[in-house]
Amino acid sequence: MNDIDVNVTTWKIGPVIIMRGTATPTTRVAHPECFGRFTVIALSCDSAIRKCMRRVAMMCAKHSACEQLDRQEAKG
Repeated sequence: MNDIDVNVTTWKIGPVIIMRGTATPTTRVAHPECFGRFTVIALSCDSAIRKCMRRVAMMCAKHSACEQLDRQEAKG
């Protein structure tokens, strides 16, 4: 598993939480483009954190699938 540093700023405006942050891997990772700046809007800190984690996971899955397709096209 990769170590990730995250700097986060959170604002609470009424019932809404806006979380802005930057995620950077601390070690070499296969998809550095999966990290970067993000903004999440949620109703609780827990759901904001889950949304952030889900976003990074979805980006990594997308880039892995693209790499796999590129390798298949290179073979065929």
